[in-house]
Amino acid sequence: MTGEDPLMNETVTLKIPAKINLSLDITGKLPNGYHTLRSVFQTVGIFDTLTISKTAPDQPMMLTCDEPAVPCDARNLVWKAAVKLLGEDPCGIAMHLEKRIPSQAGMGGGSADCAAALLGIRKLLALPVTDAQLHETAGSLGADVPFFLRGGTVLAEGIGEKLTPLEPIPAYPLVIAKGAEGIPTPEAYRRLDALGKALPADTDSVLGQLQNGADALFSCCGNHFDAITDLPEVLRIRQVMREHGLKPVLSGSGAAVFAGCANPARAQTCADALKAAGIPFVTVCRTTAEGIRF
Repeated sequence: MTGEDPLMNETVTLKIPAKINLSLDITGKLPNGYHTLRSVFQTVGIFDTLTISKTAPDQPMMLTCDEPAVPCDARNLVWKAAVKLLGEDPCGIAMHLEKRIPSQAGMGGGSADCAAALLGIRKLLALPVTDAQLHETAGSLGADVPFFLRGGTVLAEGIGEKLTPLEPIPAYPLVIAKGAEGIPTPEAYRRLDALGKALPADTDSVLGQLQNGADALFSCCGNHFDAITDLPEVLRIRQVMREHGLKPVLSGSGAAVFAGCANPARAQTCADALKAAGIPFVTVCRTTAEGIRF
C-alpha cells in the first residue's frame, strides 16, 4: 500500500472529432455585430484527444498540449470551460490535449476541445450539472461549442446556437487539406461584409441530398466564405481537387478545404497529389455520426 488516495489516479480520456460545414450560408447581420447563418454541420474522423486526471484538491489546475503553438492558459477554451464549471481558480485536475485537428481551419478544433472539457470535467468530478445546463454553458463559450456536445449531422441556424439534429449520413470518404496560412474569423466576416453582393444559398440543396448518395450530396455543397478566400495555398488545393474531378468546398471561415466522393481510392489519389504539391496538411477520412466519446 502506498497510502495514496485512489481518487488521485482517476482519469478520463475523450476522443474529439472535427467538423466540416457541408453548407454555410450567411443570412444576415444583427445589431450587435453577430452574423446569422444556415449551415449543415458534420463531424468527421479527425480527432483531438483530451485526458483529464484528478490531482490533489488544493493543487491549481494544469493544462498541457503536445502542440507548442497552442496556449495553455486562460486564452484556451479548454481552460475557460474549466473556469465555468469550477470557478475562477480551478483546482484538483490536470488536463493534457493532443492536437490533430488543424488550427485556423474552420473545423472547430477549439470549440470541440472546449465541449470535451465540459463533458469530461462533469463526468470525472461527478458534478451535478444537467445536460440542459451544460448546453447553456457551452453556448456562453462559443457559438459552435453546443454542436460538439452532440456531433453527427445537424442543421445550425441563428448565430449557430439553434441546432436541429438530422438523420446521420453514411460514412463517406473525404479528402481534407489546409495550407500553412489561415484567415482569422473576424477578418473573414469583414471581407464578406465588404463584398456587397448576394451569394447563392446551398443549405436547402444539401438538406435535399443528404441521403441521396455521395456524388449527389458533395456536388451541391457550398460555403459563402469561398467567395472571399484567395490564399495561394487554398487556390492550389482547389485546383488539384478539381483536376481529380472533385468539388472543393471551404469549411467554416477557412482555411481548410474538403471534397467528398463515393470512392476512397479516388480520395486517396487526390490526397497524394496534394501532398506532392507541397500542401502541409492533407488527410483522407470519413464523415462520422459520432460526437465526442469517452
